[in-house]
Amino acid sequence: MEVFGDSVEAPLDQPWVPIEIADTPFLAKVHFGDTAYQLLLSDLHCVWHEEADAKTIGERSQELNRRLKAPVSSFFRQLCVVARPKLEAGVSEGSTAVFSYERTPERLSLRVKSELAGVPFYWEFRCTPATVTIVCRHLVHPLLTMCQVLQRQAQDLMGLLGRKDAEILDYQENGATLTRGRLETGVFREQDFKELFLSEVNQKMASACPKLGQLTIKAAVELGKLYDPEASKRKSLLRQWHTSAF
Repeated sequence: MEVFGDSVEAPLDQPWVPIEIADTPFLAKVHFGDTAYQLLLSDLHCVWHEEADAKTIGERSQELNRRLKAPVSSFFRQLCVVARPKLEAGVSEGSTAVFSYERTPERLSLRVKSELAGVPFYWEFRCTPATVTIVCRHLVHPLLTMCQVLQRQAQDLMGLLGRKDAEILDYQENGATLTRGRLETGVFREQDFKELFLSEVNQKMASACPKLGQLTIKAAVELGKLYDPEASKRKSLLRQWHTSAF
């Protein structure tokens, strides 16, 4: 019997996949074993989790499909065929499976309807709010690590630009001039660049998805506090822009 648990060895190392269920966007992570699965779903407000072994799959299959009599392996194989493309890659083209969901504070039920041997086949993923350990491992830690890497990369690039400006200034002070005026650039100012870049990115995201844009602004400010000591100075600027945008 496969049991994954919520330890660091849990087999959910693949990236989050954006999917859409009943016109609602989610992020999904799923792992299908031999006769077991583990699923993570998030709408960026909450993270839900379920893991099911062969015993659970067999019992639920009989509960939802009383007209069907088949071994657990057959039910699980059908579940993989109809659910895997959607949950692993966000692909639903060419599939006759219908996905829907019901959400309560205590549970997110993801329902799948398809056919097995000409008879309707039903499945229901019954997810509960994920533990802090799971959320940290699969969402918080990767985001913070990515922020650190990007921040380091940005600092290296901005340092390089500063040195290039100093090099160009030295050439100019020694009489060097550009032969093509269109190549001339202004002096790179790190703080101005950061403020403009952050404002433009948040504005684009807000235009594409207002709810996600609001969440991104808040997350950007909070994460910026961790990795950028100047972030607090830009907080009022972001709030002013947020008020005008929404």
